[in-house]
Amino acid sequence: MRFSRSLMTLSLITASAPAFADECHFNNRAELLAMSPAAFDHGPGEGWDALVRRAGCQLELADLFAAYRHQAKASDHPELVWHEAQLRAYEGQRDPASALMRLTYKPVGADPEGWNLYVDATIAFLDDDLPALRRARTRLAALPLPPGTTLREGRVEMRSAQGLQHIAWPPRLKTVDDLIRCMYQPYALASESCPQSQD
Repeated sequence: MRFSRSLMTLSLITASAPAFADECHFNNRAELLAMSPAAFDHGPGEGWDALVRRAGCQLELADLFAAYRHQAKASDHPELVWHEAQLRAYEGQRDPASALMRLTYKPVGADPEGWNLYVDATIAFLDDDLPALRRARTRLAALPLPPGTTLREGRVEMRSAQGLQHIAWPPRLKTVDDLIRCMYQPYALASESCPQSQD
């Protein structure tokens, strides 16, 4: 996903270079807040991309997401909450990030792709709870295939709002494995660039 790649770049860049407050200021904040949810969330090229390229601006960007998602038009877009949570986790704000992540749980019976298990795993990582993280991983790995789908080379064919997709099954299992491998490391490292050599 384009947004995730942008966050990965941001997390790697910002690890060593703090920004001055004026470097993280939005000159076009009103325009950004006026965007449609899809355009706002799209990422680079759609509004907040200039801030992504500025080292040390994650919290300002998280605050922009918070301001945006408190508008009525953003109420049905939990992905905005998740992205704010990720930005706060990258900056080490684990408790606020965990609280936001809990807002993204899907209703029981409306989660065939195991999103809630991924949320459980991520929160367990942020809480330094390795047993809970491993339990979430076990449940995610055992996730049944959606009805009418077939597993081919580790992928299933699914139709979504974006059209026909071939997705790894179970979704996000590799990311959860990275969280386990880099447990007790910063979230930015564990979620995006965890070295393969660590156990």
